[in-house]
Amino acid sequence: MKRLFTLLFSLIIFNTSFSQPIIPNISKSKFQIGDQVVYSFSIPVEKTNEMSVYMLVEKKDSLEIAKQTIDTVQRNGKKYLDVKYYFTSFVEGKHKIINQNGRSFEYEVIPFPIDTTSYEIKDIKANLKEPFNISEIMPIIIWLLIAIGFIVLVYFLFKLWKKYRKTNIKEVFVKPKPSLPAHVIALDSLEKLRLKRLIENNRIKEYYSEISEILRIYLNNRFSMMAIEMTTQEILAIISMNEQINEDSFKLIKEVLEYSDLVKFAKYIPSLHISDKCMQDAIEFIQNTKLIIENKEKEEEND
Repeated sequence: MKRLFTLLFSLIIFNTSFSQPIIPNISKSKFQIGDQVVYSFSIPVEKTNEMSVYMLVEKKDSLEIAKQTIDTVQRNGKKYLDVKYYFTSFVEGKHKIINQNGRSFEYEVIPFPIDTTSYEIKDIKANLKEPFNISEIMPIIIWLLIAIGFIVLVYFLFKLWKKYRKTNIKEVFVKPKPSLPAHVIALDSLEKLRLKRLIENNRIKEYYSEISEILRIYLNNRFSMMAIEMTTQEILAIISMNEQINEDSFKLIKEVLEYSDLVKFAKYIPSLHISDKCMQDAIEFIQNTKLIIENKEKEEEND
């Protein structure tokens, strides 16, 4: 008898655990417009082929399904699939949702309560037209003028920098000293170059770059040539037509400039004799072409 009772009890437990019915449910049967409601059911994993029976049939006129989730969970040693539908409705009134096996769930959508006694409905009026006032846009005009002034200032500063970029900035704002004759400036620069002893320190390229620049500045100051921006061939083409430069002087500057180009661009290494000769040729060219200003007072005394 005791054994029979134990057997019956085991069968009841077995049927309860394995034959538990699948009951879909809805989280709320009454909710306000826009609220989210959950329709859900749980089904054993081994019965997933029956899951479609409990799936929800969407009614687009009154129901909007936001999302659907399927999660695997474990209860009492068994695996289940938890299926959830998240839906809402914006249609006021009583409605139904129906799953695939035809079972329906009623729900009611209620509107938000509106207290019409707390406010007064007034007629819609057209927008007022404000009179135009120049003071309203005056700040914009001021900032626009400041911006234009700043751009103009930057432009002129750039032009000033471009003009004096090779000049010490202090010299731009200091009262200029009386200008010296072009040949005096050039000969003084050549003497300073000689005292640097660049050739002895194996700074050959720097030596020829400076001697070439000194001659170009001299041509600019003496004959108003833009020689600094010109190539050697352009310089020679212009001075060859200058009546103040004879053939001997032309050969002197031609040799110095061409040697300078060879050193700067062709990596030519001249001998010490050639370097000294270039210095002497540059001095001789300046001496031959310098501007001679006659002193009228001395001429009058001699007369």
